[in-house]
Amino acid sequence: MKKRIFPPEGARINLGLCVVLALFLLSSAALLPRMGAERASRNAGIVLDFRDVASLAASTGRNAEGAWGEMAGKGATGLMISELTGTQLSLGVLPLYYGPASGLPDAARKALSAPLSSAALFFPKTFPAGRKALPYLAARFPGMRTAEADGGTAVHLPRTLEELFLTGVLPDMDGLLLAEKLQIPVFYRIAPALPRDTAPSVSALDKLLADFPSIRTLAPAGETAIGFPDLRPLAGAVRKAGRSVAVVEFSRQLGAPQLNWLVFPSLLPLHSVTHEELLSRNISRAALFERLLRAVKERSVRLLVFRPSAMESSADPYGTFLSELGDLSAGLTAHGIAVTWPEPFSPWRTGIIGAAALALAFVYSLLRYLQRFFLFSGDDGRERTTRVSRKGALLLGALVLVTALAVRFVPPAARIIGALAAVFVVTEASFLALDGWRRPWAGLVGSFLFAVAGGLAIAAFFSEPVYMLRLRAFSGVKATLFLPPLLVLLADLRRREHPESLGEIFRRPPLWGELFLIGILLAGAGLVLFRSDNVQFVPAFEVRMREFLERILVARPRNKEIFLGYPALLLWYYVRKADIWPRYREVLRMATVLGFSSAVNSFCHFHTPLYFILFRQFNGLWTGVLVGMMGIVLLRFVILPLWEKYGRMVTE
Repeated sequence: MKKRIFPPEGARINLGLCVVLALFLLSSAALLPRMGAERASRNAGIVLDFRDVASLAASTGRNAEGAWGEMAGKGATGLMISELTGTQLSLGVLPLYYGPASGLPDAARKALSAPLSSAALFFPKTFPAGRKALPYLAARFPGMRTAEADGGTAVHLPRTLEELFLTGVLPDMDGLLLAEKLQIPVFYRIAPALPRDTAPSVSALDKLLADFPSIRTLAPAGETAIGFPDLRPLAGAVRKAGRSVAVVEFSRQLGAPQLNWLVFPSLLPLHSVTHEELLSRNISRAALFERLLRAVKERSVRLLVFRPSAMESSADPYGTFLSELGDLSAGLTAHGIAVTWPEPFSPWRTGIIGAAALALAFVYSLLRYLQRFFLFSGDDGRERTTRVSRKGALLLGALVLVTALAVRFVPPAARIIGALAAVFVVTEASFLALDGWRRPWAGLVGSFLFAVAGGLAIAAFFSEPVYMLRLRAFSGVKATLFLPPLLVLLADLRRREHPESLGEIFRRPPLWGELFLIGILLAGAGLVLFRSDNVQFVPAFEVRMREFLERILVARPRNKEIFLGYPALLLWYYVRKADIWPRYREVLRMATVLGFSSAVNSFCHFHTPLYFILFRQFNGLWTGVLVGMMGIVLLRFVILPLWEKYGRMVTE
């Protein structure tokens, strides 16, 4: 009996196109919860430090309540209020006495019978928050004693001043009372505590959250989260009160990851630039504006802490800050982001459909690489035509099913397969582009669609809140920058895309031009790997260029796409059709692979809104093609004439 084949004789079915369509369908279904969550969370809150508000208000003769009314009108959404440390209280942040008991009024000191060097507070009757603070202090400092004296209330704290120097003593009661009066949402910072004071501190926080419902979100302050290494008491207080925790971007605080896991999914990403950072990094107001706007639109940050200038002088600091606040609010609104207090994600799972999309992308890309590596003719580099029997199609489906089940139910397998899927999707997209030199536009569009489909398939499985909130990191980002160029190079040497095999290259003396290119490639690879996720290594001129591209394109393409990947691909098409530089054009293929690595990596940043990633991919395509066309013009009319005149001296 004649063996039946798939597709049947006479039918013209493009298997790759079918896979791309299947990836789009599966990914779209699996990504529906993420897209719904992103639509529902198109908002961000602008948070002001209450102490900044009070300081600016005092500088103009206003009170804090009046200043807040004007700032809220410009877009301010909430207040950041801190638990004050002994150092802050001793500097007079609140209108009360804090210091050694020896500084208390005589009657109060005698009534308390406290050691003269112990820590003490004195609440004058003119300080209305004193009575509100006493129950909190009683919970925070068991054994605390109070005494009434002329003009106020004295409090003895059973701690030394040294012990409370950098630890929390009292909430900023002025701010809390103002927020409660005006119903302002509060982001509360919990100060550090001595290890023996962890339980009383959590108990005091319980009381504070019960008394001040305006506290909506909180986070520990300092280098170490209060209670570390056991964050369960603090997390329990947060969950009991129904509050959320702020995930502070780029924070290296000890204990913060544990706390975030314990309160998940009640988390809100927050971006803050401190006064110290503004000064030390010389961040201008324009750069700060761009940075805050980028945090929301590119990384789905939900809370922004906005501070007045720490270095740029102004004749009217209050008016300048109001203007900047209005500009930030207007900038967010212009990008479709509502300036309101946000709510955390509700959890969801992508399920078996997302696992199937990831499995299909991995299995198909892996098999295509093996096919390209072993089933190419060495004579002309063309792929041998193959048909898939029905048995082969069933085997492919079975492989996808088994892989999908492993992805869905075996977490270690999901991490490994996810990383490998990214590697082989990049590799297959690169081959589709590079091997399409006979029909450049078909190769360009086909490779772009496959890269997008494969990126969506990866996102389809990993688009869950634990990844979107960056509690878990995707393990394939670094691998896509290193492995795909290596895989493409090995296949090129085997297929004789490069005119020599690896053995032949090693058996002959190296050429100076090859040594130069190898040095450039190694330096470039090192730079790419070092720069990955290392924002401090970005030079100033590149920062300015990025900001310019963001202003004109909204979704700025990645540099490796716009200036490397797509331009190198177009240059490859030109030199391959002209059949020139056979020993040196491999560098263009490697550069193209890095461009597709960047494109697929964009989908692995699960905290970036999906629509923004797709917009960025489109911008990367047309701008990269435009730059590539300019590169071809430069090559044709400048470089080639110079090469004809001087290039042979380098290669001989």
